[in-house]
Amino acid sequence: MQYRFAEFELDLSQQELRRLGKSVHIEPQVFDLIVHLVRNHDRIVSKDELIETVWNGRIISEAALSSRINGARRALGDNGTDQLFIRTLHKRGFRFVGDVQAVSAPEAGMEAAPLVPKDSAAPADAPVHLSVSAEVSRLDDVVSESVKAEANTRPSIAVLPFGNMSGDPENDYFSYGLTEDIIRLLARNRWLSVISRHSTVAFQGRVVDAREVGELLGVRYVMVGSVRKSRDTVRITAELVRAADGKQLWADKYDLQLEYIFDIQEEMARQIAATIEPELSKVEQQLAARKAPESLDAWDCYQRGLWNLWRFTTPGFDSAETYFQRAIDADPNFARGHGALSYVNLQRAFIDEPKDRPARLETALRQGHHAVALDELDCFCHCALGRALCLTHQNDEALAALDVSLELNPSFAQAYFAQGFNMLWYGREIEAETLLDRATMLSPRDSHISAFHHVRAWAHFSLSEYDIAVEFARRATRQPNATYQAFATLVASLGLLGDPTQAKVVAAELLQRKPNYSTGTARQEFFFCNDAGFIDRFVEGLRVAGIPKAG
Repeated sequence: MQYRFAEFELDLSQQELRRLGKSVHIEPQVFDLIVHLVRNHDRIVSKDELIETVWNGRIISEAALSSRINGARRALGDNGTDQLFIRTLHKRGFRFVGDVQAVSAPEAGMEAAPLVPKDSAAPADAPVHLSVSAEVSRLDDVVSESVKAEANTRPSIAVLPFGNMSGDPENDYFSYGLTEDIIRLLARNRWLSVISRHSTVAFQGRVVDAREVGELLGVRYVMVGSVRKSRDTVRITAELVRAADGKQLWADKYDLQLEYIFDIQEEMARQIAATIEPELSKVEQQLAARKAPESLDAWDCYQRGLWNLWRFTTPGFDSAETYFQRAIDADPNFARGHGALSYVNLQRAFIDEPKDRPARLETALRQGHHAVALDELDCFCHCALGRALCLTHQNDEALAALDVSLELNPSFAQAYFAQGFNMLWYGREIEAETLLDRATMLSPRDSHISAFHHVRAWAHFSLSEYDIAVEFARRATRQPNATYQAFATLVASLGLLGDPTQAKVVAAELLQRKPNYSTGTARQEFFFCNDAGFIDRFVEGLRVAGIPKAG
């Protein structure tokens, strides 16, 4: 199916927008938005309809919608002032006003889109807990002693087969596939030992005591879930339990509206795996914090280091660096220890004195390369290296390293964030925004969430969308570990938005947090930025708010 208008051709079969025969680079959500507006060019399309079609009803901000509309206009050589193709009708919606010619008959249907998590709830009509010792024992030993020994040295989890609660045999296949995908994605976290499905098959169709599963399989954590389908609605529930005492650590449910259940299997697995990984990491950090310092091994030191790192304070970075170095001293071949040391040096490069920055970046690069050499299959190590390459203006090499990280673990929110950061300074803001949105969706409670919002504010600032930049900068400043830099971005955005009064109010708070902050500070802190014009506009926004030139 193709649509033609002006110099453009919209090819649905190739998922491509062309101008004068040449492909126009465009990100998927912007493409879907243009397709829906063009298909319905004979009428007004409401905001709610766009959200339902492009985002499958997922709750999004006005800023996200505005960003995609602006992206669509840019792809078509349009803008919000001229509105040559996409016209905004106040309080009514949008309409495509170009002269559209349909080349062939319309195709049926559009793909189902991503999921919307809702509040946690247990599956209805859950069966009574049963003992499976007899069933498992007749399989001899489900998990070998070598696997149990490994589980004692690394955090371990068993993902039990998701139960089919709907009575529809078709969902047996979906439940099986969903379980397989979650196991596969979790296993990509090299720090986590994941029991294979072959070892959990004995629990198929039974609700069991997690403590018993933990004892039989030799794991610290157990994940259980169910699928219930009713007409066109699917409810998926998932629960993470600590095997030692049966305590529930996390639970959630996902209510989905879709025509074909298999369309969302991979997306669902990614969402659950991405949520589970940081939850497990937090528990491991808490366990390490309870141990006496003299009894810490490399893994414990690494976890304590992470706990301090995510505080995003200078004392926290100091402690994190000490623990990561102890982890490496205890095990020189511990790849994640080297990767984490690279990461803490990256963070120090943002806050240390400018004279110390080159040494920090050099150490980050060296440790990142060493981490990847020790374990080339660890997504975290490639991510740390990618960030170091980006901050030293090696954006092409950073792009490659971060692509590898995402290939190794498609659920790794930090890698989406890092690649979004890299794309921003590559001059590809729309792609950056999409990656950053993905990171936020995968890990909405991430310790790094303030940075997620902050870099999204930079992306919109770069596009001169100052109103949207203000919204994301405000979100960043509301987080408990927000840095003063987020307040600076809010000040600069308000200044260029034409709200000097509010800009000066926030500027006063910025100067309380960083008394010597100046426009010179801002110029020094954008050491990774490849766009001098971005920095000049940022400084102008600060000037409007009364930020002094010299510290």
